[in-house]
Amino acid sequence: MNEPLENSMPAHPDHLYTWVDVNNYFAELARRGLWPSWLREVDGYWDSVRFGVASSVASTEAWSWLRSVLGPLTVDQDRQLLLLDDAGQERPLVIEFVNANDIPSADRQPRWTNRRVVAELAQPLPAPRPTTPHDMPVVAFHSFKGGVGRTLHCVAAARRLADAGRRVLLIDADLEAPGITWMVADSTRMDFAYEDFLALVHGTTDQSYPEAISLGRKFLANQEIDGVVVMPARRDRGRITPAQIEPVDLLTTDRDPYVLTEALAELGHALGVDAVLVDLRAGASELSAPLLLDPRVLRVFVTTISDQSVRGTAQILHELARRAPARQQTDPDCGLVVTQFNPLDHDGRLATVATELRSEALAVSRRTEAEGDQVDADVAIPVISSRFDPNLLNLPGNWADVVRLTARSGLTDLMGELVDALPLAAGTAFDAPLAPTGMTPDSVRARLADVAGSLVFAEESGHRDFLPTEALRNLAQAHRTELPVEVVIGSKGAGKTFTYLQLCTRPTWASFAEAAGVAGSPLGAPTIAVLASTTLKREVEESIDGYRTAAARRLTGRTPASFLAIREMVGEALHQERSPRQWRQLWLACFGHSLGLDVTEETAESALTDFAGRHSAVFVLDGLENLFRNFVNDGQEQLALRALLVDCPEWLRTLRGRPLGLVAFVRRDLVRAIGHNVGQFERRYEKYALRWNQEEALRLTAWVCQRGGALRLPDEEVRTANREVLSPQMVAVWGEKMGTTKSREARSEVWFFAALSDFNQQIQARDIVSFLAAAAEDSIGGGDRWADRVLTPLAMRNALPKCSQQKIAAISEENEPVANLLSRLRNLDPAYRSLPFKLDAVGLSTRDAELLEANGVVLAEDGQYWIPEIFRHGLNFTMRSGRRPRVLAVAHLVRRRNDVAG
Repeated sequence: MNEPLENSMPAHPDHLYTWVDVNNYFAELARRGLWPSWLREVDGYWDSVRFGVASSVASTEAWSWLRSVLGPLTVDQDRQLLLLDDAGQERPLVIEFVNANDIPSADRQPRWTNRRVVAELAQPLPAPRPTTPHDMPVVAFHSFKGGVGRTLHCVAAARRLADAGRRVLLIDADLEAPGITWMVADSTRMDFAYEDFLALVHGTTDQSYPEAISLGRKFLANQEIDGVVVMPARRDRGRITPAQIEPVDLLTTDRDPYVLTEALAELGHALGVDAVLVDLRAGASELSAPLLLDPRVLRVFVTTISDQSVRGTAQILHELARRAPARQQTDPDCGLVVTQFNPLDHDGRLATVATELRSEALAVSRRTEAEGDQVDADVAIPVISSRFDPNLLNLPGNWADVVRLTARSGLTDLMGELVDALPLAAGTAFDAPLAPTGMTPDSVRARLADVAGSLVFAEESGHRDFLPTEALRNLAQAHRTELPVEVVIGSKGAGKTFTYLQLCTRPTWASFAEAAGVAGSPLGAPTIAVLASTTLKREVEESIDGYRTAAARRLTGRTPASFLAIREMVGEALHQERSPRQWRQLWLACFGHSLGLDVTEETAESALTDFAGRHSAVFVLDGLENLFRNFVNDGQEQLALRALLVDCPEWLRTLRGRPLGLVAFVRRDLVRAIGHNVGQFERRYEKYALRWNQEEALRLTAWVCQRGGALRLPDEEVRTANREVLSPQMVAVWGEKMGTTKSREARSEVWFFAALSDFNQQIQARDIVSFLAAAAEDSIGGGDRWADRVLTPLAMRNALPKCSQQKIAAISEENEPVANLLSRLRNLDPAYRSLPFKLDAVGLSTRDAELLEANGVVLAEDGQYWIPEIFRHGLNFTMRSGRRPRVLAVAHLVRRRNDVAG
């Protein structure tokens, strides 16, 4: 039979060999809702086919419809026969019409095979009760094919939960080819197995399942391994005969159709676990159907990128969307794990697979492109990519060895994105920190909005309090006894100017190191600001100038040249044709002028050498983007930058004892001006780059919230805590999810990172505080519904477009080349402002795209370009009609590329 198009009349069947083909064909018509209203059931058997019809239908109408769907040569009305395919000898089935009122109603059950072909096949299966007993999370791992790593990733998920202090019931439900059973056979007792549990449930109609629960609780207590209670498929792993009782045997008319989920949840509650994880049989097997067809179960699908595995997984998801879609807000979204890919060869294919499977999974969740924003859609269906590791092809037979292998291969951490989002079972208390006493939710929100708002442009206001990042600690730690000659690279908004301010307003290198968390440095060299950003407020610039003037007069007895005078020196030189050596001499002269030395370009080297014989100092520069606005195209600007960032540090390193230091803060895109070996240059200074990884971004978020009164945490703890400590604390700020705890909304923390990340895997400090300020202000008046948190979900979503607009406005002020390109994109005709796009469609050159990519604004994939959410809103780009968002898929692609490059 040809595969029919969705929502269209299937073609006449190519072949009808038996009554089974007849039933299957009419079942397909029923599933597509293509039965006439008068037809209620089709029942084929080896010698006849019976049609249950309404008494009101005319015989002529019924026969006419049969001929239209089966073909005139297949239906013989005169003899009332349906003619099957034959090889020369007629093979008929007798056609019978019976009154539908005489047919009992169908009792549909969660199984793949339809025992009765009825009109109700057009509808999903009957909905189960809204939640599982005791709200017990039940997670089922499934794969269309075997050998894709389903069992290994299920074990890794169980270990991830156990490592986080949550007890797990892990069940090997693959009754035909058990995997977990073999792993644990030599590691624990196997007194109670899945087969036993099925048989005990089958033997009672009492929906409290007393024997199954009591015996399971008694014997499974002896089968716990480090927080994971393991239920093998069978007690005797050497027996290969089929199980006598299978899951579908429980589906009798006197039981709840979702009896298996109900019983497993009750067992999990009796054992006191936080979640039940089930490793299912691969394929479209009835062994797996009862759990897969229960929308309350978190269904995790594991596949490779092979065509057969992907297509089969997509078909399973398609069937779930038709038979068992989400019915309640509490029904979980599906999870997708793509395994065994090679990042060097499969990136494009992986992104395509992720898009295809997410599209099918969204249909299961009954989410649409118009529902929420696209960050929600991508976070809702995470596609976890698990790289090929040859060590995983030869699994050990011992549980402990398997667990060590999953940890060493990174699988345990990888599954965190999936299982960390599981809600706690009912009765498990979540102890979130409270806001300071005596403050109402709205007063906390107002205070947080004020504090975060003051930090948006902290460099302008002269804030003295700052959060040391790993990069700054590395910088201070690596230069406790020797002055730094380093370049600090940071993307726009990463905090370069703010860090520059902290360095220049502390009188010595040692005092800055102490503020960065590295005490005991003996280096009392003063910090000497050479250049400052033109975005600083006058009073802030005057404060910096006061520190360097005092230091210069102490060292040389003279007043240093002003920032304006030094900027003019460089600006005038840019109108001349200068050699690399001349540019180096000019920069050294600028260093000398910042000390108050009376030098020329020709005498700068000797003057600084003489100064270094008696004194020490650290030169500090920022605001290079104000001077070099056309570095992409201007050769002199490129030479000037290379001389400052490469040649000057080399010269300073030749001075014995390193008496003169240099810290140059440079925006990441300007680094491209040095020409060759950009990658090598960045790797040299990677330890000091101002990159906000997710842990540090979360720490900054918590630090701002603490100062805004939204978290009651000790100062030292918020400065040093890791993500495992901070994540549960932040629930008091933004809730567990972007909705109620039991909703199907994304986890708030995951949404936060997906919304604010660019395509350089960066979340800039300015974007974080801008987001907190906007979300806190919009949360005021949130009412009693969101009294459990400071930031309301709607306010967080509304804050994203505001932050996007602010980000683009800030770039437009400070980065002219990028600003021009963003302006062109934003001013495109709306018909062209859709994602993904091709360069020629939006009028960008390859060089333009490289500049945008360096700034994290775009990412190329298979000749098409994407824009992250933090830019997309401000540029007013939409998703192309018919395309689903791929924010997380592309973010995973970026991470994989960086992993390979590293």
